[in-house]
Amino acid sequence: MNKFVQFFRNMKVRYKIIMIYFVIGLFPLIFIGTLFFSQIKDSVIKQIKTSTSNTIELATSSLDSNIKVYNNLSDYLAYNETVANIVSNDTNDQFDFYKELDKTLDPMLLSVANFHTDLEQVTIYARDDIVQHGSTLAPITQIENESWFKKASQSDTPVWIINKDKKEVINVRKMPTLERKGILGILYIRMNYDQLFKSFNNFSGDNYGAYIVDGDNHVLYEKLKFDQDRESQMLSFNEVKGMVKRKADNVIYKNSTETNWKVYYYHSRDNISDARLSEAANFLLLVMVVTIIAAAIALWATSKFIVSRLEALQNNIKLVEEGKLEVMVQSKDQDEIGQLITGFGHMINRIKFLIEEVYESKLAQKNYEMRALQQQINPHFLYNTLSMINFMAIESGQNDISKITLALSDFYRTALNKGHNTTCLADELKNMNAYLDIQQMMHDYEFDLDIEIDDAIMDYETPNLILQPIVENAIGHGIDLLEDRKGVLKVYATVDQENVYIMVEDNGVGMDEETINTMLSQNSKGYGMRNVNQRIKLLYGEEYGLHIESIVGQGTIVTIRLPKHKYEKRPDQK
Repeated sequence: MNKFVQFFRNMKVRYKIIMIYFVIGLFPLIFIGTLFFSQIKDSVIKQIKTSTSNTIELATSSLDSNIKVYNNLSDYLAYNETVANIVSNDTNDQFDFYKELDKTLDPMLLSVANFHTDLEQVTIYARDDIVQHGSTLAPITQIENESWFKKASQSDTPVWIINKDKKEVINVRKMPTLERKGILGILYIRMNYDQLFKSFNNFSGDNYGAYIVDGDNHVLYEKLKFDQDRESQMLSFNEVKGMVKRKADNVIYKNSTETNWKVYYYHSRDNISDARLSEAANFLLLVMVVTIIAAAIALWATSKFIVSRLEALQNNIKLVEEGKLEVMVQSKDQDEIGQLITGFGHMINRIKFLIEEVYESKLAQKNYEMRALQQQINPHFLYNTLSMINFMAIESGQNDISKITLALSDFYRTALNKGHNTTCLADELKNMNAYLDIQQMMHDYEFDLDIEIDDAIMDYETPNLILQPIVENAIGHGIDLLEDRKGVLKVYATVDQENVYIMVEDNGVGMDEETINTMLSQNSKGYGMRNVNQRIKLLYGEEYGLHIESIVGQGTIVTIRLPKHKYEKRPDQK
């Protein structure tokens, strides 16, 4: 015993620490691992049940989301006054009636179908005297013998009709807007069966079954996935329903929040196989081995750190003597060695801070000078390049290229504005005109321009680059969508005692109130108009900015309100 004690005393401190921690840590680890392995089966089963329940919950939520989308779509069309007015129009003038269908109703339903790609048919059935118009409009006599007709004609809310065998899903309901006009109208929406239930087609694993039923326990959807040797474990819906009543632990039951449908999911009782348990056990063993190895490495590193602090400090001092300040000097110890290391570290950090402070100050100054130089060089390079292109175009007789190059040069010169945020109205109009010249050439002069701005207000201040996004929006979302007339873009301005008003008017397709509100909101996907509006408000206040008036089918007027004061040129603009 004395020899062992003496041997232990003679060991290096590093090895003493490793031995003590290894003995103290190894036996508890083995005990805990053994205890954990005895509970691993319950843990794995619980984990899989939780995961499966979450998967079913997500799939049911996805189904509810789809149902809600289609119900909202049904409400939108069923209560749409425009649709009701078109369908209820007198059909004596067949040409005007079906022209209105082509012009308004067909595009509306086509846009709905394009947005919801899983829609297969959207049809309005109304009036016996209507001649069928494609899949858009048809006489109601075509569906009077359908089994669901009576139920649909009496329902103000969507009625879902699903045929599992035919894989058919339809959403039908009467149209209250037509009913108020004394007309019975049925909105018929058919969608893809597989797409509606696609969230239930992606379950992982094997040996499970899923049923979706309505309030009368009619099966709307089923999916049975079992290995060949377990096909005998497949259950009918009634058997699964009985398992729910018995509160079997291998059945999951969910209610749809949007419908009276119910979702049932069951799996084989031996779905938790020995292979999974073996995999979990192997993982546990691997964790234990890795933990032991990691603990041994950590203990060795810790012991080495404890006995080698002075050696590390000495090495760091030598590095500092050589001018190498990037050394790691840290210690949380409060003993003499720890305080010495901490004090040395603070001294090095202070020296590094003072050196870096001087260096960063000079670097910031250099970066500022470089940015200033770039602001002078880059525009000059751009203008010189465009001038060269213009010269080459003139030399080769390419007048169109020359014209568009000059317009592009004017556009960028006024857009860059030497880095200033504001400019005079005259330069802002030059920027807009350059952009419109390019757009006119791109559109082969298919739309007309009418720009009337009084010279007396050309010197008033305006934020830089606010007209171009507005005219771009007018062309792209208004004039370009016209089919029945030539586009006209007007720009004019008025003033009062305190304000300047600039109007951009187009005779495009216009937009509804919801689109206008969305365009200027924080949630707008397109930020051109919103950006202009926010910049004006940030510069001048909340009372200034954009005001949009629009009539669907007639056009849009965007009014820019700015404070009325003269623009003062900067020294670099004089």
